Amino acid sequence: MLVLDPQETRLFLEQGFGMRTTEQIILDTGVEAGNWLTCTNKTYDIAFTKDHTGTPGRFHHVTYAVDCREDILRAADIFLENGVFIETGPHKHAVQQTFFLYVWEPGGNRVEIANAGARLMLAPDWKPIRWTEAERKKGQAWGLKTVESFHTHGTPPV
Repeated sequence: MLVLDPQETRLFLEQGFGMRTTEQIILDTGVEAGNWLTCTNKTYDIAFTKDHTGTPGRFHHVTYAVDCREDILRAADIFLENGVFIETGPHKHAVQQTFFLYVWEPGGNRVEIANAGARLMLAPDWKPIRWTEAERKKGQAWGLKTVESFHTHGTPPV
């Protein structure tokens, strides 16, 4: 999701629904730029970042989990053969360490196909992983730069 205030949204989900924060992006100013929360033992059930357009209620993407990384590679081939726009991937996220592929469905919504590798949060005293602004500017795992559209594209478009 894209939100106007990631900290306010995080607090709402923690206090109102009992969700736990697993990872965060904290800017050099101390402002929260993104959060990953869970209400289960998975690493996250919802993630959201600040919408830099200042527009409320925009959608960033939906994620479909697959069983293995090979399923993502197969999906990339199927999307390519059928003319589906591949925004980025297959690759590996730095945050959450998931293997991913992002495409845009015909209506313009971003769809992620991902394999988390069965990362579970079993420790009751889990402390959130905090990513710095400098760490996030490096891009994804293995050095892939994050595509610019990942920070700007959302639906509805503005």
